[in-house]
Formats: sequence, structure tokens, C-alpha cells
Amino acid sequence: HSFYLHAAASSANRYATNSVTATLFRECGAKRGIPSQEFVVRSDMACGSTIGPIVASGTGMRTVDVGIPQWSMHSVRECCGTVDVDFAVRHFVAFWEEMPALEKTLMATVDP
Repeated sequence: HSFYLHAAASSANRYATNSVTATLFRECGAKRGIPSQEFVVRSDMACGSTIGPIVASGTGMRTVDVGIPQWSMHSVRECCGTVDVDFAVRHFVAFWEEMPALEKTLMATVDP
């Protein structure tokens, strides 16, 4: 099991994740040894959506859509691994603690 990260938006922009936010989120976890898994929706396949694009466009904040892997999502038999909950909590804590330093590195690279 590994923590699930929507790493790319669909061609219809149904997710707010982009290459920068996916990298930042993944690197925050990697600094703490927390595994992650990326998911990319094929451009020729239909998919659901999240509120991420609405939040990102309304606030201008960097946004990444993340979630725990689930089997049979939206069904009465929806399941997820208990270990994944621990990975999620640890990854979110790592994000809040590691993000300021990564942000400074990113800004130094982009805007010298």
C-alpha cells in the first residue's frame, strides 16, 4: 500500500494538481521516507472531478488533489487500507513542516 497522489490533471482540468504541486507534495513525503503513488487519468478516458480547480482559481493558492487509495469508491463496499491512513497523516504533517523550506528553494530557483 502507498499513499495515493493525483499527480496530473486530466485534459479537461478536473484536478488542480500540476507538475509543480505534485513534485512539492511528493518531495515533502520523500524527505521523511513516506511512500507515494501517482495517478494520471488518460486523456481519452472520462473521470470524476474534485473541488481543487475551484479552490485554486478562487484563491490563487498552489493546490494538489490527494487521497487514500480505495477499492470500489462510492459503493456500499468501499474499502481502504488501515496502513494508508497512517501514511496520509504522516504525509500531511510532513507537508506542513517541510513545505516552507521547499518553497524557499523553489522561489530561489524561479526568481533569483
